[in-house]
Amino acid sequence: MVRRDTLGRDGTDRFCHRRLARPSPLHFHPTAVAIVSGAMRAMQSLRGLILGVLVLGAATALDPRAGATPGLAHPQRPATRTSGGATTSMRALSAPLYGVTVDNVANLGNIVAGSRTLGHMPTTRIYFNVKQRAANYEDAVKEIQPVSYIMGELLDSSESRRISTASYDKRVKSYVSTLGTWVDVWEIGNEVNGNWTGRYSTVEAKLADAYHDVASVGKRSALTLYYNVGCGDGPKELDPISFTQKYVPAAVRSGLNYVLLSYYEGDCKGIRPSAATWTAYFARLHGLYPSAQLGFGEVGMDKPTTTDTLGAAQSIMDYYYGLGIDLPYYVGGYFWWYYDEDCLPPTTKPLWNTLQTAFISETTAFSP
Repeated sequence: MVRRDTLGRDGTDRFCHRRLARPSPLHFHPTAVAIVSGAMRAMQSLRGLILGVLVLGAATALDPRAGATPGLAHPQRPATRTSGGATTSMRALSAPLYGVTVDNVANLGNIVAGSRTLGHMPTTRIYFNVKQRAANYEDAVKEIQPVSYIMGELLDSSESRRISTASYDKRVKSYVSTLGTWVDVWEIGNEVNGNWTGRYSTVEAKLADAYHDVASVGKRSALTLYYNVGCGDGPKELDPISFTQKYVPAAVRSGLNYVLLSYYEGDCKGIRPSAATWTAYFARLHGLYPSAQLGFGEVGMDKPTTTDTLGAAQSIMDYYYGLGIDLPYYVGGYFWWYYDEDCLPPTTKPLWNTLQTAFISETTAFSP
């Protein structure tokens, strides 16, 4: 997601996307992958005890002397596989989704160990760099899949203009063919209504092709829209509902498995919509995507957390993961963008304990 203050009035970036301002998000050469690869609580008073046990498990699991021994093992539900990377059936996904995002896989050992240690089996959303081949991620997704559900982000909004419609279609087919055995959900479009993604007609063509590429082989699909109500650019940047009505084909609307909202308070005048506001908006989206489960596809900060921003980051994480939205098709998600930078390893990163508490809050929010 591009911060609005980085955009010229024509919607073009004045400087690099926040996610790409750091060194290359991937940080590995194709051969380096082989190197890096190698409940609910019964009552409120138990919260601190549960959290303490989980954090202790994290410290043990991620201690370099302990290797990658899991602190808590999640049940594995492998898909039925056939030769050639295809699946004859997909494993069931949990509801709610306990989402996190990793914007590189160089820290693979900690990503895997962190997934083992979290109190709930997460859904790890992996950003796939537009310049990388699918094969470069194969070892990583194989390592992550047994301990986490996986959502594959096929094209980040910051890179939408860097690839043609034909090239994106080819990319989607390659990724789904190569990694389809291990990826549970394919994000076919990210923040597609953002005014930095290119001409809306081109964005429409890309997401429609990607949807059909994924659906034609029986895989799950997700679409992420950019929530900009109260801070958008009017006709130059449509809100999620207006964009959907004009640029998401009916066949795509009726077939998507997940429709998610990306929202960054810092990019929207600090506005924090109430649970009632979110509930009403998701109900409107449901009218347009009647078969999809709904939730959040990204929340967080524009940069990794620092001492100065820790309080704000904790507030955002606590609020969104703990939202009480009482709709039968709502599945949470949230997918904190800087999970790797902010939470791993748990022994040294500032938001690990907050995320553990947030997962507990999410469980509570979905309890009857």
